[in-house]
Amino acid sequence: MPPTLDVDIAVFDLDGTLIDSKTDIANALNWTFGRFGYDPLPMELIGEFVGNGVGPLITRAAQAAGHAEREPEILELFRGRYWDHLLDHTVMFPGVAETLAYLNGRYRMGLVSNKPERYTQRIVDELGMRPYFGRAVFGGDTLPVKKPDPAALREIARLYGGATARMVYVGDSAVDVRTARNAGALPIAVTYGFRGIEELRGAGPEMMIGRFDELRELL
Repeated sequence: MPPTLDVDIAVFDLDGTLIDSKTDIANALNWTFGRFGYDPLPMELIGEFVGNGVGPLITRAAQAAGHAEREPEILELFRGRYWDHLLDHTVMFPGVAETLAYLNGRYRMGLVSNKPERYTQRIVDELGMRPYFGRAVFGGDTLPVKKPDPAALREIARLYGGATARMVYVGDSAVDVRTARNAGALPIAVTYGFRGIEELRGAGPEMMIGRFDELRELL
């Protein structure tokens, strides 16, 4: 692999890639469990459930806690609690703000998350990332399908008049790697996110990086 990737468009996952949102997600979930009289789940376990959207998160958490029969009620209460505490502790990972500023203008950039759109758009705005992505921000329900379906990556390519073959997609999970492959884009996996290195290796990314600012050497 050459030291610099020959791409025009750089697209990023959100949770576990650009932002550390694990504490707010875990707090909202365990607060919700507490309202039902259930014991909390460990934060690290909850982190393993993040990446496929709020619905799958609650499904896996409710099953892990042995309360699958209350899933619809848990989901309803969690949505409101998380919205109210979306950014209590959530911050960009080290090097993200500086690296996005460095890449801005050099590449056309986008964001594709499986987090519901209203949460995704609010985080982008309140953490000051809107100037980098503009309209190229897709949540898990922006389109009828979500990752690993490549539709959002293709929409970003269309928006910019480019091609997914000249796109890199950066994420922290096997779902992100598969999304990039399905779109014909180059997948880069970050190892500091919510998933283990073994999951990432098994997915077969183009490369893995341990710090977000390593992208300045690749792009």
